[in-house]
Amino acid sequence: MKNVTASTRETSRAFTKLLRRVVEEGIEITITSRGKPVAVLVPYSRYKRAAQKENLEALFKLADRHLTRVSLEDTYRASREELEARGEGDG
Repeated sequence: MKNVTASTRETSRAFTKLLRRVVEEGIEITITSRGKPVAVLVPYSRYKRAAQKENLEALFKLADRHLTRVSLEDTYRASREELEARGEGDG
C-alpha cells in the first residue's frame, strides 16, 4: 500500500486530484499541517474494515465482561456509556 504525504495547502489546491488517486489507486494520503500529520484520506472500503474491526473489539470486551460474571444490566449500561462517550448514543 502506497502512502503519500500532502500539506494542507497542497490538499486544498489539488483535493479532487488527490481524492481520485485514493479511489482509483487505493493509496492513503496523510495530510500534514506544519509538518505534523493531522488527517488521512483512505479508500472507503478500508475505513469500513477498520470500523468493523473496532466494533468487533468492543464486542469482545463486552463478552469478556459478561464471562466474568458481570450482569447483563451492567454490560448494557457500560456499552451505552461507551457509545455516548463516542457521540454515538441515541440520547
